[in-house]
Amino acid sequence: MSERPAWVESLREAFDEAVATLEAGGLVEQALGEVERPPERVVLVAVGKAAVGMARGAVRCWGDRIRGGLVITTGVPEERDGGVGVPRGATGGLAAMAPRVSGLEVRTAAHPVPDDRSVAAAEEALGLVRGMRPGEELLALVSGGASSLLSAPPVGVSLQEKQALVGAMLDAGAPIQEINVVRRHLSRVKGGRLAAAAAPCGTRTLLMSDVIAGVPHDIGSGPSVLDPTSIDEARAALRRWAPRHAQLTAFLSESPKPAELGEMSRCQVLANPETLAERVAEMLRRRGWRAKTSSAEVGDAEAVAARRIERARELTPGEALVIACEPTVKLPERRGAGGRAGWIALRVMRALPADVALLCAASDGVDGSSGGAGALVRSADAAGIADESITAALRSFDDGPVHRALGTRLAGGATGHNLTDVHVLARALTRG
Repeated sequence: MSERPAWVESLREAFDEAVATLEAGGLVEQALGEVERPPERVVLVAVGKAAVGMARGAVRCWGDRIRGGLVITTGVPEERDGGVGVPRGATGGLAAMAPRVSGLEVRTAAHPVPDDRSVAAAEEALGLVRGMRPGEELLALVSGGASSLLSAPPVGVSLQEKQALVGAMLDAGAPIQEINVVRRHLSRVKGGRLAAAAAPCGTRTLLMSDVIAGVPHDIGSGPSVLDPTSIDEARAALRRWAPRHAQLTAFLSESPKPAELGEMSRCQVLANPETLAERVAEMLRRRGWRAKTSSAEVGDAEAVAARRIERARELTPGEALVIACEPTVKLPERRGAGGRAGWIALRVMRALPADVALLCAASDGVDGSSGGAGALVRSADAAGIADESITAALRSFDDGPVHRALGTRLAGGATGHNLTDVHVLARALTRG
């Protein structure tokens, strides 16, 4: 494939730079530095795709206050040149923490469906906070992916049953909010139960939100924050999206409510998908684009693709539109290596005007099972593949190999946080 025009590459560059500026550790360090009366002693629990970075920030600011803790993530990000959104100079591992904090343990678990490690991590976290001493505070650092990484099914429900339930809801295209309302009521750790286990010690929660228009209890299913949703909502969501698992409604339980915990749980959202979209638009403006954001979107991937095609035709030369987006997909039983960002890019590619480009990027650097972080496409890219092959790839959710062959794939690799997907549509000032 021929080299891309500079205006096309500028979309990827702006996205990379925007992700790097929202480095989780820096945001945590800033937030903790603004606390007027820090606690004398802290027990730290960091969980999610941004757990490593968030824990680093806490150590930099409050290292002498942290008695110990637990960091639970999908893996440790490593520096990789050319990776989408990986801040240059980032280092892998937690070696930088070791000299300052003894007893800070690191665990990895599975995402998006929990595994045995998720259960072990949840039990370890619960045991840790139950052993807190009077006057200590639980510092919970929660980011996208925490729902899967921290799993403690109620007595009577096996991990396999919960895996099957979550998998069925994901495959059915259930919105993340409805999946999480079920998770919060089918758990011994979610829905504020981690904070309840720490009581009477107080809890301070810092959040990196991967949920569009999300509220604190939606992020990681809210292990350390109060949950205003009800068991009736959980029953309805389970029956709506996973009717074959309706027997599990008998094991749902009400989560702790505000009246029970009072002021013991405080929380602050450090960044969310809308923050990332605004930052991408800012980086595009620095590169000469007339960039603006549009309302964040949640919905069916096919409908999202149709809106991208419509908006692409409306753009004026030099204009760029940035959208935070969390599409839902219904996966076929037999599916290939694909992701929702790459799928939408492939679905839209042939319909784009010749002078319009579309970037669809996963901010965590992992677009499903595609092996990449999304795609950056123009209609000219479709010249390298037959229409029948595109249609087949879309049907089987196998967009990854197509983008790899066309050279349209964004390099994948964990970025160290997750602020969901960002789409950028842009029209060149001149054709080319």
